[in-house]
Amino acid sequence: MSKIKVGTQIEEDIYQKLKLAATRERRPVGEVIQDAVTVYLRRQQKSGLARLLEREPFKISEEQFRESMEADFYDQ
Repeated sequence: MSKIKVGTQIEEDIYQKLKLAATRERRPVGEVIQDAVTVYLRRQQKSGLARLLEREPFKISEEQFRESMEADFYDQ
């Protein structure tokens, strides 16, 4: 796949932590960012109960649980 250059701004302390993590893994910062964005996009594609179950810690109200169950049931 071809790649495009993307420019953005993030907080300096987060960038420093990102650089440190990339260095520890011996990977380019861009590769770590791409992996993080890929994970984020996958999570956005999930819906209903699947999204709620992967959150940490698992805390949902009874109403949220019922809404998720109904949404998943009717989406089938």
